[in-house]
Amino acid sequence: MIRRAVLATATCLAGLTLALGAEPAKPDLSGVWFPDPKASGRWPTDRPFTPATAAARDAWTKTYTPIDLTRDDENTSCIPYTLPYVMTTITQYPFEIVVTPQRVYQFTEVFGQVRRIELGAPTRGDQLPSRMGSSQGRWEGAELVVDTTHLLPLHIGHRFPSSPAQRIEERFSIVSDAQSGRLLHVQVKVTDPLVYREPVTVQMVYKSAPDVELGEYICGQDLWDQHQAGSTSRIPWR
Repeated sequence: MIRRAVLATATCLAGLTLALGAEPAKPDLSGVWFPDPKASGRWPTDRPFTPATAAARDAWTKTYTPIDLTRDDENTSCIPYTLPYVMTTITQYPFEIVVTPQRVYQFTEVFGQVRRIELGAPTRGDQLPSRMGSSQGRWEGAELVVDTTHLLPLHIGHRFPSSPAQRIEERFSIVSDAQSGRLLHVQVKVTDPLVYREPVTVQMVYKSAPDVELGEYICGQDLWDQHQAGSTSRIPWR
């Protein structure tokens, strides 16, 4: 009788917990991650540009193309990436996530960039735009949802232009795969009404790399080494 009563009480408590909508455990996003090029999505070949953006890009193309890739590339000569491309670019470089109660840090090996995702109530005031922007995170069940604003806009001649109105929503979750092991899924949704007719979403997948440490990426050292070696390229790495 006592055992039945204990089991009945436990069952009632479990049902009450579900009824009250108890939150699932928050996954640990910490670790080193590499993009999975086969599992990750890609940007659409034809982006849904607004008529104004499409016309501006056509005008820019007529003026400045064809592009000489020995001279023109927005990501050469130590110019770092911006969001969302920090997340959506398939590279051989890893990044590391460190989670604390107040903040999530993302450290990238390429260009040595640091991203801070604030948790809880917003604490920042007015900010200047930057390549990483201002990121505010919140937990929705087992997903970390991150909204990013204050991103540095990219000019119309950039392959992927943006405006000051750009906003990015990311959804981070952990998935266990029998073949690949621990995976980080990140859905990246870009909304920019001055550039796109509709939001653009890219689904990224990253593999856990527990035995990898981020390396030291000194971009300026590469440029100096090429100068010392007598490189005659007008833009390095060509």
